[in-house]
Amino acid sequence: MKRTGQAGKAGARKSPINTILIVISVILLIIGLILLLIEPIKRYNRRKISTEALKTIERKIQSTDPVEEPQATFIVPATGNEVTGEDFDFIGETEETEEEAGGSGGNVTLTSIGILKIGSINIRYSVWDDANQVSLRYGLGHYADSVMPGETGNATILGHNYRDGSMFHKLGQVKVGDKVVFTDLNGKEWIFYAKESKIISADDLLDYALGNITDSRQLTLVTCTYEYGPKGWRRIVICELSDECIPEEPAEVTEITVSTEETPAEPTPEVTEETVEDVPAVQEETEADVPIEAQEEDSGEE
Repeated sequence: MKRTGQAGKAGARKSPINTILIVISVILLIIGLILLLIEPIKRYNRRKISTEALKTIERKIQSTDPVEEPQATFIVPATGNEVTGEDFDFIGETEETEEEAGGSGGNVTLTSIGILKIGSINIRYSVWDDANQVSLRYGLGHYADSVMPGETGNATILGHNYRDGSMFHKLGQVKVGDKVVFTDLNGKEWIFYAKESKIISADDLLDYALGNITDSRQLTLVTCTYEYGPKGWRRIVICELSDECIPEEPAEVTEITVSTEETPAEPTPEVTEETVEDVPAVQEETEADVPIEAQEEDSGEE
């Protein structure tokens, strides 16, 4: 009987401990599930926002009034959908200030310059006017120190390499000769063709990204790549504008200068008595000067 009582008391003491351990295990399990779901939730939010932004920009392009200067904007959250590794996935200054981000929990207004489409890898995204941390979460970004697509020089567009296959994840699959189309806010399509694809060090990126590196009309697409290591490498695809999209150079106009000044008339010589004497007299032809035979013919007598 004593042993049975002692065993009962020991079981009673262990019961609260077991309960506590079970509760802690459940809490840790919930925390683990939440941590596992954070990135998929962020990914879902980013994809949803980028899709809505693309539709908004497309509607804006289709309804653009040619008389007015077109502008397409979209409001996105400044925080909450961060991308792992975005701190080093940029060119130049990368940090957003609190003022630029609209403060903690604020919104940011992104401005689009057009839409980029690559049919061979099935992507179509808005291209924002800057390539910063916030803009690249929801589309592609235009490098500010490059020219606009279609202009003379090099235009650079950057995008994340999302492992879910979105954005520029498939950029390495673009082959030489593939078509790349940029549609500006006026609805004009600038058609480029890929001419080179390669991997470079991130330290050399500026040599390929600046707008003044070429006199041709070039487009350079940039994303991160992990083929040579976890970070520090970039995949770039260099494209050249199609000849059919190159604007014709205006014909040179030769400027002809027409003088409005009258040519001065030559002065009329002053007539004097001496000059009159120098001019030979003009003799008038009279009947007296005509031969007699001719006068008889003209007299009308038969």
